[in-house]
Amino acid sequence: MDTNKVKVISDLIEKNQRIFKIPVYQRNYDWREEQCRKLFNDIIQAYKNDRKHFLGILVYIKGSVDTSTLSEVLVVDGQQRLTTLYILLKVLLDCAENNKNESVYNEVKEYIYNRRCSEEFKIKLKPIQADNIQLKKLMENKFDEMLSTSNITRNYKFFNEIIKESDDLELRDILDGMKKLEMVEIILDKSSGDDAQIIFESINSTGLELTLADLIRNFLLMDDCNQDRLYQEYWLFIEDKIGHDEVEEFLIQYLNSRSTNKITRKNAYEKFKIYYNNNFDKHEAILEELKKYSKYYAAFIGKKSAYSDEINYLLNSFQVLEQTTIYSFLFRVFEDHENRNLSDYDLIRILTFLRSYSIRRIVCEIPSNSLRGFYNGLYDRIIKNIEGSFYVKLVQLISELNTKDRILDDEEFKSSLIYKDLYKKVACKYLLSEIENHTKEKIDLSNLNIEHILPQKENSIIWKKEIGGNYNEVYEKYLHTLGNLTITGHNSELGTKKFSEKKRIIKDNSKANILNKDIISADCWNEKVILDRANRLSDIIIELFNYEKVDLNYKSEKNDELVKINDNLSLRKTKPYKFVFLGEEISVKTYVELLDKFINLLYEIKPDLLRKLAKQEYMMTNSNSIYIGYEPSKIRKAREISNSGIFYESNLSSEYIMMFVKKLIVISGFDIEDFEFGIKIN
Repeated sequence: MDTNKVKVISDLIEKNQRIFKIPVYQRNYDWREEQCRKLFNDIIQAYKNDRKHFLGILVYIKGSVDTSTLSEVLVVDGQQRLTTLYILLKVLLDCAENNKNESVYNEVKEYIYNRRCSEEFKIKLKPIQADNIQLKKLMENKFDEMLSTSNITRNYKFFNEIIKESDDLELRDILDGMKKLEMVEIILDKSSGDDAQIIFESINSTGLELTLADLIRNFLLMDDCNQDRLYQEYWLFIEDKIGHDEVEEFLIQYLNSRSTNKITRKNAYEKFKIYYNNNFDKHEAILEELKKYSKYYAAFIGKKSAYSDEINYLLNSFQVLEQTTIYSFLFRVFEDHENRNLSDYDLIRILTFLRSYSIRRIVCEIPSNSLRGFYNGLYDRIIKNIEGSFYVKLVQLISELNTKDRILDDEEFKSSLIYKDLYKKVACKYLLSEIENHTKEKIDLSNLNIEHILPQKENSIIWKKEIGGNYNEVYEKYLHTLGNLTITGHNSELGTKKFSEKKRIIKDNSKANILNKDIISADCWNEKVILDRANRLSDIIIELFNYEKVDLNYKSEKNDELVKINDNLSLRKTKPYKFVFLGEEISVKTYVELLDKFINLLYEIKPDLLRKLAKQEYMMTNSNSIYIGYEPSKIRKAREISNSGIFYESNLSSEYIMMFVKKLIVISGFDIEDFEFGIKIN
């Protein structure tokens, strides 16, 4: 690795017979006006103050083309600045030509183009494919063919405008300012053992804003000899399928479906590398999996879907309801569908059930903090028993839960629809729209607003009279509930008008006939009318969000009191008699048996995690004793997990057993809310 401080123009750009190639693993050119304005101001200040200006670092690798007549280098870092400088040079070239400034024109032309070489290598900068198309059009003066959305186009126009506005500056002044720019040049040589990936990560760990997609693309393509083919066959396919801006979220969702731990933007890159190193030996293998999953994800977010209208309609509901944690489960379901283990009919039934499940949770205000872990382990819980229909096992499992993650029944759902505030929930407009559009004649409700019949403005004299003596009670209980809400395009027009006036406006203008039927037919607006309307609409919603019921294996006892593992509860003189984890109810007689059955159950769900912990010889915090490992001799009282060769410590008090269980739940990526146990006093 050679490191040199160089002048950008005379040492880097001016050199003839050299091409700066931006490799396919690099991100697109994404500098905007803000960065360009700062660069231009720095150039002008360097000129006016007659002093050097440090521009940053340029890292490149000696390329595949390196002959006595032509040298090609691959830019690892610094492409944004380099590309911007070339755009500015092209602006100077065009301005010099228009102003007949022959001196500047001839000099800048030497900087932009290579002399005495084929047309293919004439332009000294070669960006990635999409940017290269726009740069070639720019250099060939085909301005009318350039995309207006391209940053190359935008920044060319910006530099043109700012130069025209700079009346006190000559073109030569700007060029002289550019000549004062300096960079640190780092030249990598793979034949000498330089690792571009490590150097790239160390440079970009200090604040340069690379996205997760940038980092993962670089990781997969940078050192692969087939990088151009892999980029074309896989990465471009993924970007085209789901959209460039969606790649980062897709990668996080993909990793969540593959990890026992919560994936965030902060830890995703490190988790991706760990996942790759543990499961793949070739970049193409994981790119194949990403390509496959991108097709599913495109359908999830309503992009290029290959599925039926009904499947797309159901998938859209999860996006509208912001239930994206479900994607980790749906990835596995759609993979089964692609492998013909599930039919379209099966898939529709599964999505219909999950939509109903999601709606009921939202309306009934069930906390969502455990959902990620719940969905992450759901698929493995279902397929543990290979007998029976996937759909039947899914519905049975969620229906038989003793935790908050069970599906709410129609009675609980209806009560929440009638009495709980709906207005501020993400499901509000969706439910009102579904009520109106469940018939054959659809109306476009996207631009309409949610309106209160009893207005939000409190203590309106007109409405106190309208509601009657219990105005305050009705206002507090029903203002934001289903019975008092509708959809209209006349939000500002309705306001606090009296009911008869609101009714007339709705009757004359609204197309939402199902929603507004009982508003139009009502003579007044009061508690009884609100409740009657809520009952009617809630019945429609329950019918709309119905799902195919199945025979259940058992019914949970309503009076069966369970305690949470994180309860501040003394276990002294207690005995457990069962525990419930992710819907699995298991009878036990002692805490030692509880630990044994729990850790064996966890091994069925997350075998890789237990293997990993055993390999690490896992110890609890503030303990010097091994709790999980492969060598029983290192554990005080070792018990084996399911003939796996993995052993765990069983000689623990009841308090330490529950601490151990709690720690394993958290490490597994589940929520401690997913575990409950029943105890008896000795």
